[in-house]
Amino acid sequence: MNRIYLLPEIFILTFIYLYFTKPFTFLEVILVLLVTTITVIFCHVFVIFLMGKYLVHQHKSGKNISKEKVFLKINKYLKTVNKFMRIHIRVHNIENYDPKKTYLITPNHQSNNDVTVLLDVFKQPVAYVAKIAIAKLPLVKDWMSLTGSVFLNRENIRDQIVVMQEVERMLINHESVVLFPEGTRSFKAEMNPFKPGSFKLALKTQVDILPITINNTYKVRQNFPWKTTIIDVFIHESIPYEKYKDLKTTEIAELVQNIVKSQIIYE
Repeated sequence: MNRIYLLPEIFILTFIYLYFTKPFTFLEVILVLLVTTITVIFCHVFVIFLMGKYLVHQHKSGKNISKEKVFLKINKYLKTVNKFMRIHIRVHNIENYDPKKTYLITPNHQSNNDVTVLLDVFKQPVAYVAKIAIAKLPLVKDWMSLTGSVFLNRENIRDQIVVMQEVERMLINHESVVLFPEGTRSFKAEMNPFKPGSFKLALKTQVDILPITINNTYKVRQNFPWKTTIIDVFIHESIPYEKYKDLKTTEIAELVQNIVKSQIIYE
């Protein structure tokens, strides 16, 4: 769903509406244009929804679904979503991310837009640990599950154990995973404390930790649709296992949070 090729469809459908409805006032013309725009966007979203359902069905039927192809489709769709939301992303130090390596990726968490931003930033398959509420959104659930992402219920200890075991398995199988150590959104520049338990996975699997700082996603809701939100994403140097292997999880959490904090933009 690209904003550029949506325009011809909107104009064609608008022309058809105008031909049959024959509006006489400027307000009626604007109303028709609004209706056609909503119709076209809805149709594209519905197609994406059906495609997700189809791919999930294929996967459950035992057919091999390429995560690379799925991720490229998600990346393409979310670029359009971010443009529609008037989100402009500036990525700093992308060279610190090596797609051939396995990382426990640990960003700060300002809003739900953090996920759409990171899915736009990374061009290779990366799984996410997302809250269980996301699983209630059919469109999002299907596509995220196709990337190998898992959904965490913070109210259920047994579920948390199962999810962490699955994340551990992914890291061992050289699949990078995004985990928000704050555990919840801050809705501001200031971070919540990083939870030490998040870093037990790193110690167990001995993968590099990749701290990421995301700025201004909490402003998207207040800026949209009138103002563009500039999102600055800083990818820090990864922390190899040799550097943190002798630290306690509380010390690792403090180390990573200080790195992330170093590029937080306070306004």
